[in-house]
Amino acid sequence: MGIIFDKYTAKFKKSKELYEKSRTLFPNGVCHDIRNHPPFPVVTDRCEGIYMTDADGHQLIDLWMGHYANILGHGSDAQKRGMERALAAGVHHGTLNRYQIEYAELVQRAIPELESMRFCTSGTEATMYVTRVARAFTGRHVIIKAEGGWHGGNSVLSTGVVPPFAKSSGPEGQKTVAVPYNDIEKTAEILRAHSEETAAIIIEPMMGSGGGITAAPEYLKLLRDFCDLTGTLLIFDEVITGFRFRWGSIWPLLGVKPDLFTFGKAAAGGIHIGIYGGRRDVMDIITKQKLFVGGGTYSANPVAMCVGIETLKDLETADYDKLNKAGEDFRQKLTAMTKDLPYPAYVTGFGSFFCVHFLDARFETITPQVIMTHTDKDRENLFKAAMLLNNVFTMHAGGAFSFMHLDEMTNSKLTEAYRKSFEMI
Repeated sequence: MGIIFDKYTAKFKKSKELYEKSRTLFPNGVCHDIRNHPPFPVVTDRCEGIYMTDADGHQLIDLWMGHYANILGHGSDAQKRGMERALAAGVHHGTLNRYQIEYAELVQRAIPELESMRFCTSGTEATMYVTRVARAFTGRHVIIKAEGGWHGGNSVLSTGVVPPFAKSSGPEGQKTVAVPYNDIEKTAEILRAHSEETAAIIIEPMMGSGGGITAAPEYLKLLRDFCDLTGTLLIFDEVITGFRFRWGSIWPLLGVKPDLFTFGKAAAGGIHIGIYGGRRDVMDIITKQKLFVGGGTYSANPVAMCVGIETLKDLETADYDKLNKAGEDFRQKLTAMTKDLPYPAYVTGFGSFFCVHFLDARFETITPQVIMTHTDKDRENLFKAAMLLNNVFTMHAGGAFSFMHLDEMTNSKLTEAYRKSFEMI
């Protein structure tokens, strides 16, 4: 560990200097804990296309891509067109503006099941508001979520994210219950115990920070059947999956349709946005009960709306089959590399999204529960530093391809970086 971290410190001298200054300004030196990693985080200066340029001037291939949101690349043409349009319009109206109507019609064309929607400014807000809507519509108070599921930092859903998992908690005087993702038997048992008090089940169709694992079809069917039987609402949190694997929601690829959705930054080209909505009869409760589900000062601001419009226009004609195939092929390549390693490492993901997990033992089946309780954090941190020494920025030892990652030269550079980094650790 010492040798790699010593090389890292020598390479990223300016980042270390800036990080030390940052620690005097921000708790832990950052404004989002995921952005900190040992021995210190790389400090970026600018991003363009698929590259980050750090404070020392190094050019790094970016697999994080703004929390996976910049699917057209950093500084895409859509972002530039949208920004120009927003600047001409005025960046913050604080009113109902024509751009939010145009954007909503485009979103609805991509996701017809979004019969009625509201915009806010982040996925955290969207999941908070959508659970509030679900509780009001059903008159019940329990929200079911998956163990390890990350739905933002709101007080309703920021429980059951990391082990040990409390079976239930009561933020905001309400109750949130965590179930083991893809574990049909245990989940069914917990659902039965709360069948008369559950307002909604909120789930990531593919877990992001929980391991890059997709919900099994039979698991989604269990949730859908339970909701249909009990009048519970099924919510897909698609802040990561929305517009990542196809133009719109992931649900047609998985075969189970939710009642409500949340979407986020990827739906607006990486700009600050949250979207929640779905069934019109459910969303109508906002008007009927005069429900407080605002959206904040910057909801539907012209910057987010205009960049969102241009992004969705470009994504509508994008080749998602090619993007997903590139991710699948790269996962196969990584899987082949990890089979011969002297330490346990496993590859997960879906479509253009992939993760590598370093565990403290070998397992036949990789589940979110295994990942969250058996990750070798020291090796994972060491690998991140090794990849940065090889000029690649990763998250969860992996990342997500954008439409700008698909050329052979990039693929070759990434392959070589992974090969060298696996050897280094």
